Amino acid sequence: MDTRSIVISDEIVGQDDLAKLRSAQVRQFGSDLSERLNCPADILYVHEYWEALGRRHSSLEEQRKVIEKDKEKFAPLLKELKNPGKLVVKLGIPVNEIIKHTRQNHKLEALVMGSRSRVGLEHFFLGSVAEEVVRSIKRPIFILGPEAQKAQYRLASKKELTFLVATDLSKKCRAVETYAVSLAQKLGAKIVFYYSLADSLDSAQQYVNFSGEVISSFDSIFEDIKKEAFDGIKKKAERVERKGVKTEWHVEENPGTFVETLLNGKGKEADLIFMGNQTYGSFVTALLGSNVRDAIGKAKVPVVIVRS
Repeated sequence: MDTRSIVISDEIVGQDDLAKLRSAQVRQFGSDLSERLNCPADILYVHEYWEALGRRHSSLEEQRKVIEKDKEKFAPLLKELKNPGKLVVKLGIPVNEIIKHTRQNHKLEALVMGSRSRVGLEHFFLGSVAEEVVRSIKRPIFILGPEAQKAQYRLASKKELTFLVATDLSKKCRAVETYAVSLAQKLGAKIVFYYSLADSLDSAQQYVNFSGEVISSFDSIFEDIKKEAFDGIKKKAERVERKGVKTEWHVEENPGTFVETLLNGKGKEADLIFMGNQTYGSFVTALLGSNVRDAIGKAKVPVVIVRS
């Protein structure tokens, strides 16, 4: 058995139906993934302990009793897993404890968690646990959004898996591409590299509009971008093929938003969708990119995020 482990970040105590479904689906997927990788799956539960005042007025012995009580109560959940590891209980603010545990776990293969994918003004200011974790660590994170939870997604145990890797062919996607290929080698999966030409053309058009430059023929720009995209993604696929991984590639030319064309096209064939995320730490760029957030919210399969 591999010495590395999967960590399943599980809310466990959610009372409403959606929270219970999310908890069950996250554990099921984590179990499936650990079985495919032949490695143990740990369950990480953070007992919310928000008040700094509460920490000051409770002894270490009282805190230890809370942890031991939780471990005794939730230990049976490990029996649901195909390759059970440890039940880890932490006291504190969930996002802080998840990040700390992930950074300290040097044998971590990947983190598995669910997301509510909240939208609107509240989400913009508060974010979510999943979003904070994604932008704070560089380990691979498998996220089951609300649609994947509703679909009760299961990672196939026998059929050939298909990994859809969204790329813009730039350096910021190298980390996610490298991880997707390494996981495909372990699981015997097929890689499909996906590039949105429409997305690139939209960016190019915006540049032309805002730059004020006189462009004699946008058609020539279109052809240059198209040729560069086809050549780049084809070469990328050929390099991966030489590593013994079955590989396909697709350049999306149809109009539409990135996530819409991805999920309604090649995304229907995928067992996992891989996307990169680049953050810089400023308020403007710290939140997840809109395409990544949109994919997590709408995909019926888990989305794997790897920070560059």
